[in-house]
Amino acid sequence: MVSLKAFIEIIRKLLDEGIKFTIIGDTVILLNTKSEDVGEDIDIFVESPSILENENFYEEIVERNNWLYGHTWLNTPRITAIINNEEVNLDLYDNLYDFYIPESFIKNAQRIDINGLRIRAINIEQYLVLKSYSGKEEDMLKLKEILVILKRNKIKIDENKIVEAARELGEESTIIRRLKEIGYLRWKIWDYLK
Repeated sequence: MVSLKAFIEIIRKLLDEGIKFTIIGDTVILLNTKSEDVGEDIDIFVESPSILENENFYEEIVERNNWLYGHTWLNTPRITAIINNEEVNLDLYDNLYDFYIPESFIKNAQRIDINGLRIRAINIEQYLVLKSYSGKEEDMLKLKEILVILKRNKIKIDENKIVEAARELGEESTIIRRLKEIGYLRWKIWDYLK
């Protein structure tokens, strides 16, 4: 797990390099629950400089900081840094192949203040919709784990935001059905969509 302290330090470094990005992965949930650990790795959607057109830019940052450079499952950059004796993995993403984050998710990202550091992250409902949209077994299991975390932290989910995000992705009935089966949706939204 990456500590909040190491997370803040690596995010500051990215911002100092002029990278514009939005947090999109499991870290979204952990930041909203004010956890001291922010997950195994940090998934970010890079807006600029483009990771597809400027990969050298990211390789140079890695070299200057004595970090390691690799690739994600999507063949986008993965940066591994040692921060305060912690290994921090940053997975950098852009819309590529089957990986898709709607522009509106990024444009309307929430702003989170963490110890004076302001970052952008998609909202919880958008994160849940993205996991449901993938339909992968591991993502469905993750959604069940996250439901427990959200209930424990008394975080309420806005069902209207789920519907809105599902519509933006398409396949809203499938996304809604999956989330309802797991226990995210309480009102008769499923009947509304039939």
